[in-house]
Amino acid sequence: MFVPYLEQIRRANDIRMAKVTSTNTPSLKELCLKTVSRHMDVLDKKAIDLPVSLIKELLPHLNIIDLDRIQPAVNGRGVSTSFVWAGILREITGPRKVSARLTEEEWREKIMNKLFNMAFYGLRFRGDAKYLLNVNFNALLLVMAKYIQHLPVYRTSPHCGFINQRAVLNILEKTVKCIKLEVNNQLRELPRDFLYALHRLLDHGEAREIIIRHSPDPRLLAWILHGRGPQGTRHQCPMESNHEDMKPGEPTAETTGACVELEEEEPDKDGKEEFEDGTPSKRPRLNIASVKEQLEGATCQCQCMEPKPLCQMFGPSASPSRLSCPKGQIHSLAMNYARDGILPVLFPLLPSWLCLRSLSLHSAWTFEAVDALRLAECLQQLSKRQGCSLTELSVGCLPNPALMESLLNGCPTLRSFSMEIHPVAEFHKAPMGRIPLPAQHTDLSLEKLCVKVPNLTTNMGSLLRVLKRCPHLTSLHVSGISRSPVFSPSHLINTVAVSNRQLKELILEEINLSDCHSVISQLMDNNCVLEALSLKDCRLLEKCSEKDDVLRQLVSSVRSASSLQSLNLSQNRLAKNVKVLAELFIGPSPSTLKELNISSNFIKPSELLELGRLLEAHRPPQNLLLTVKSNPLDRDLAVRDVALGTLSQLCELITDHWNSRDTMADHISSM
Repeated sequence: MFVPYLEQIRRANDIRMAKVTSTNTPSLKELCLKTVSRHMDVLDKKAIDLPVSLIKELLPHLNIIDLDRIQPAVNGRGVSTSFVWAGILREITGPRKVSARLTEEEWREKIMNKLFNMAFYGLRFRGDAKYLLNVNFNALLLVMAKYIQHLPVYRTSPHCGFINQRAVLNILEKTVKCIKLEVNNQLRELPRDFLYALHRLLDHGEAREIIIRHSPDPRLLAWILHGRGPQGTRHQCPMESNHEDMKPGEPTAETTGACVELEEEEPDKDGKEEFEDGTPSKRPRLNIASVKEQLEGATCQCQCMEPKPLCQMFGPSASPSRLSCPKGQIHSLAMNYARDGILPVLFPLLPSWLCLRSLSLHSAWTFEAVDALRLAECLQQLSKRQGCSLTELSVGCLPNPALMESLLNGCPTLRSFSMEIHPVAEFHKAPMGRIPLPAQHTDLSLEKLCVKVPNLTTNMGSLLRVLKRCPHLTSLHVSGISRSPVFSPSHLINTVAVSNRQLKELILEEINLSDCHSVISQLMDNNCVLEALSLKDCRLLEKCSEKDDVLRQLVSSVRSASSLQSLNLSQNRLAKNVKVLAELFIGPSPSTLKELNISSNFIKPSELLELGRLLEAHRPPQNLLLTVKSNPLDRDLAVRDVALGTLSQLCELITDHWNSRDTMADHISSM
C-alpha cells in the first residue's frame, strides 16, 4: 500500500542522513502519515487491515471530511475518534478545558455545528487548520449539513446563498429540527430567498421548533405562525383584520385571497383536473415575472403570501405544479418580545393550536397583568379541547407571583412550568377574579417547576400552595427568594420534604440558607430518590462560628443519601474549609457522588492541594467529575500545578484560566 510513496520516504531519509537539525523538519513517520492521509479513497477501504496503533497515529492527520468517512471503519476495530474531535474542538474554541463526558457523536456534532455556521455564513477559517486541509468547500457543507439539527437563520444572505446551495438546503430539510431566527427586520425588508428558505424548512422539512431571539415584526410572526397550527380548518391570518396602516389602493385579503387558508380540495383519482365543461386544459408555462409581481403586490397588510409562489419562483424547475405546498406544524415556540402587537397575533391562535407542545414568552419588559390573565384564558380554552398537546410553558417577566396559580389553573395538565418575576413590579396587585380557582385539593400534573424571584421581600405563599398540589414533581429550581415575615427558606424546604417525595433534582440559588442546615439534612434523610442537589450562592457558612462542623454535617447527610449523584456547592465561600469535603469518601459507606462542583469558592492553591492529598488517602469513585473553575489558583502557579496534577490522577477535572487579579476577589475574600 505504501509503495507509491517510496520516493518521498527516500527523500526524507536523505534529509535525516544530512543531519539537518531544524526543528521544523518532519520525521519519517510524520511524512508517511501525512502522505497516506491524502489518499483516503484507498485508506477507508483498507483501514480495517491496519494495526490499531497505526490507526490512532493516523487519525489526527485527517481532515474532518475524511475523519467522518473513516469513523465507522475504525469503530469496527475498537478505536474511538473522540480524542481527535475533542482536539479539534479545543483548537476552535480555545485552550480552555471542556467536559470530557461527551460521547463520540456529541463531539462530532458540536464541531460540525460550529464549522457549518462559519462556512455557510461566510466567516473565515484559520489558514493553517489541518482539519480543513485539502477540503472542497461544497463537499464540506454537504458533510456538515448532515449533523445540523439547530440552525440559526440570519437576515443577511449567507456567503454561498440558500439558492446557490440547493443540495445543502435539501439535506437541511431532512436534518433541521429547530430554527433559531436571528432577525428583527420588518417582513417587507426580508429578501425573498430568506422567506423561501424558511418555507422549505418549516413546510417541506422536519423543523417543528422555532426560537425567535429578537422581538419580531408582528407581520413576520403572523407569516411564520399562520396555517402551521391546526390542520384542515378554515381560518384567517391574525393580522388580516388590522387595517389601520393600510395604504390607499393596497390589495386586501378579499381581492387576493393570500391571507385566508381554505381546505384543500382533494384531486380526483386519475390525477387530472375537472373543469366546468368537462374537458381538460393545459396549464400555461409558469411566468417567473408574474410570480414575482404576485409576491410583491398581491398581499395583504401582513404580507402572508402563499408559499407556493415562492417555491415556483425559487424552485429548481420553472414548470408549474398542480399540487399545493404542504403546511408544516410548529410544535414549539420560544421568543423574546418587546414590541406592541405581538400578543394580539399570538393569542387568537392559542385556543386552537392543538399541536403546540412548548411555549416560551419572555420580555425585557414586565408582562401586564391583564395580558397574563388573557394568556391564562387562552390556555384554559386550549386545555379543554380534545387533543391538546401543550405540556411546557415558560413566562417572564410577571408582575406578581400569584399569577403563577392563574396560569397553572388555566392549563392544569402542564408538566413543566417556568416563571420569572420582575423586580420593579413586585408590589403590583393582579386581579384574580377572571380565572376560576379550582378546589385546593386538585392536584397538578407538574413534573418540573422553575421560579425565579428578585432578591427582595416577596410574598411567595402561592409557591407553597402550588408545591402542595404537585405530588409528581421531579425537578424544582428556585432562585432569589428572600426572607419575609410570612415566608422563609425553611418553609420552602419543609414543604418540599413533605409534599414532593418523588423529587429527583433540587436547585436552590441566591437564597440565604445560613440557618437551614438542619432542615436540609432532614430533607436528604427523608427523600430517598434525590439524585441532584445544587446549593449555589446560598451563604451556607455565613453565620457559622464552627464552619467545619456545619460543613461536616452536610457531608454526613450526603453520604447517607445513596441516590445522590450530583452536588453543587459553588459560590459559598468554602475557602479553607473545602478540605472537609474529602470526608465524603471516608469510611465503610463512602458517597456515590459522580459530580462535585466547588467553583467560585475562593479556594487558594495550597487549600486545593490539601484537598487533593486527603483524597489520595480516601480515593473517590473513578468516574467523579470535579469542577474547580473561577477559584484564585493563579496566586501560586507552582502549587497550583501540583494540586491540579494530583487531582487529575484521582478524578476527571474541569478547570479554567481564571485571572483573579482582574477581579475584586482580593477585596471580597477579605470581607
